[in-house]
Amino acid sequence: MKKAYSVSVVLLTILCYTVEARNNWSSQLKSNITFDNAFRHLKILSSDEMRGRDTPSPELEKSAEYIADELKKYGVQPINGHYFHTYHIRQFDIGEPIELSLQISDSIKTFQLKNDFIPFSNTGEANIGKADIVFAGFGWQDTSKQYDDFTGIDVKGKVVIMIGGSPAFGTPRQITNGEGRERGIRTKVEKARALGAVGVLIFSNPLLRLKLRPVGYPFPSLYKTLAGEKMPIVYDDTTEKRIPVIHCGERIAEALFGSVDNLKTIVRAMDSTNKPNSFVLKTARTVRFSVTLSSKRIPVRNVMGMVQGSKNSNEYIVIGAHYDHVGYSSPQNKSVDSIFNGADDNASGTTALLLLAKSFSSMSVKPDRSIVFVAFSGEEKGLYGSKAFTDNPPLSLRECVAMFNMDMIGRNDSNSISVGGSSRCPELAKLSENENAKMSEPFTIKYDAEHFFFRSDQANFAKKKIPVLFYFSGEHSDYHKVTDEISKINFDKLLRITELCGNTVITTANLNYRFPYTPQKGDEE
Repeated sequence: MKKAYSVSVVLLTILCYTVEARNNWSSQLKSNITFDNAFRHLKILSSDEMRGRDTPSPELEKSAEYIADELKKYGVQPINGHYFHTYHIRQFDIGEPIELSLQISDSIKTFQLKNDFIPFSNTGEANIGKADIVFAGFGWQDTSKQYDDFTGIDVKGKVVIMIGGSPAFGTPRQITNGEGRERGIRTKVEKARALGAVGVLIFSNPLLRLKLRPVGYPFPSLYKTLAGEKMPIVYDDTTEKRIPVIHCGERIAEALFGSVDNLKTIVRAMDSTNKPNSFVLKTARTVRFSVTLSSKRIPVRNVMGMVQGSKNSNEYIVIGAHYDHVGYSSPQNKSVDSIFNGADDNASGTTALLLLAKSFSSMSVKPDRSIVFVAFSGEEKGLYGSKAFTDNPPLSLRECVAMFNMDMIGRNDSNSISVGGSSRCPELAKLSENENAKMSEPFTIKYDAEHFFFRSDQANFAKKKIPVLFYFSGEHSDYHKVTDEISKINFDKLLRITELCGNTVITTANLNYRFPYTPQKGDEE
């Protein structure tokens, strides 16, 4: 009853201001959402000169200055006198000692750093002695498929084993020579930590690898040729204790499971049933599991600005997009492209944010509520910028009515869009649907972005019980590759998503009440 009532109220409230007023706002909005404006922003942000906008880097700061200068140029106001919201990260390398010894039945096996295991970039440090070990499948949770690898197991005080990647869910596996990228590790590890795990061992999926090699993170102390260029970072403004996370090779798999083939059998069974198979390893436990880090503290910036509302200006709506990406590599062959330009991820969303900032600031009559624009840094490192913004907000979060996030909005089918957050506020999703229907070329809206939900910045607003919508055009083969370049951007789609987001913001800003928030699994702080 409650949801049905709320959705009907949305439909009635939309009619509360005249069609003429709505069309006037929409027309002014669209006047600045042009190809020329979008191309200019995206070309600069995804240029080789920005060298992939890594957090931290001089090029990230250069991008921040560019975004802030554009906001000033449009007449977007600073917040509390500032266009920058500063927080701190720690950049670190591994130190000593780093050890892994396991008791397997009556014998003790000791493993070597680099040959047998390497910590990941999101590792914490600890000195773990004797601890039980539990296998938690892929460490995967997907509410839409009612799948949860943590159901039925107790990981508190234990070391957790996870397989990289996700369940197959009917998709054929394909073996590869390369190690590739283990998806969603931060989310998995954070879930395990929240449930009380003290450490995590991760194996690449043995069905996808010819050989299980430890990759982890290429720390400068392990790979001297990096010369410190790619030291990983962690969010510093927190009291949360991170746990050790390492990537393991074949010798550790053989010790824990008897053989790599046995591990393959376990994973193959999960694939065939589409069901979790989590269990305690009864004959194995840790003897010593130690990770030590050395670090330095570095300031990093989000970019922010505000267009004051015409009536209820103390309440506001956030339009967000992350402007960082993953930087560049240092190949031996200097003629090879080594810059991860991040045109879609997420120069596209940042471009949309700037287009909307110009549109809202130039409106002759502003919407009732204020509009806050935030370009986040540190998203690629673990949503650090949005976490800092919601942990230490420059404006009261009690007055934040909704948050709209745009992340990767420039690729794939022109006529469809993925939206996340609908289960947390169906009323906001319905409002977006209505705005979509009014467009000259409406999208087919797919609510299939939930398994990406905790991998983009709206997640930190949702954890504060703020209604959110996440606009996303989907992953593609150039994701986190040097080939994510401006030549592959679908500008028509980018502009239409920007328009849809903007019109939904306008309508939300003019509502005479606030939408409720419906908590979902995993939203807890």
